[in-house]
Formats: sequence, structure tokens, C-alpha cells
Amino acid sequence: MHDYSSLKANHGNRVNQTIDTPIMIADFWELSDAFIALFVILIFGVMFYSWGTMFVLLFLVLFVGPVIKKNNNRGIFLHFPYRAIRMSLPGLMNPGGRRKYSD
Repeated sequence: MHDYSSLKANHGNRVNQTIDTPIMIADFWELSDAFIALFVILIFGVMFYSWGTMFVLLFLVLFVGPVIKKNNNRGIFLHFPYRAIRMSLPGLMNPGGRRKYSD
């Protein structure tokens, strides 16, 4: 058997149990961006066969979205509509009472 303990000591990185950063694809797209892009291809490329709409949405999801996420706080796409529409989220996000936990 091979002993990899020296390689582990020299080149290994300790990993926490929780993942604090999103899983990245090609150091630019998050895994959620890739799944949203696949969903756009499925809906607008396969079901509705609308190529123009599909390419516009893919451009927004794969190129504009990551730039906005990079320049703002995480959750920008969720917090802005909640604040603009003045939504309250009972349950997990705002458990109730006078104290608000989101926004």
C-alpha cells in the first residue's frame, strides 16, 4: 500500500464540515446559475421553441447575473423585490412579532 500522509501534510487543505462559499463552475458561475440556464434551455428552447427569448435569458442568467451578484451582497435578487413590494415573510424568514429578521 502507498502512504499518502506526506502528500497530505505538504499539499492538503483542511476543509470545514460546512461549505461557506457556493460551488463554482469555471470560477465564474455558481451551480445555481448553471441549473437556471438548463431550466431556461428546457423551457424556451425545447418546450416553447423560442430561440430569441432563450438566448436573451441565457445572456442575462450567465453573464449579467454573476456580475450583479459579484458587486452586491448575496441574495440581491431576493431582498430587492421583498423591500420594493413591502412583502413580509412569515415563518422561517420573519418568525413573527415586532422584530424583523430579514431586510
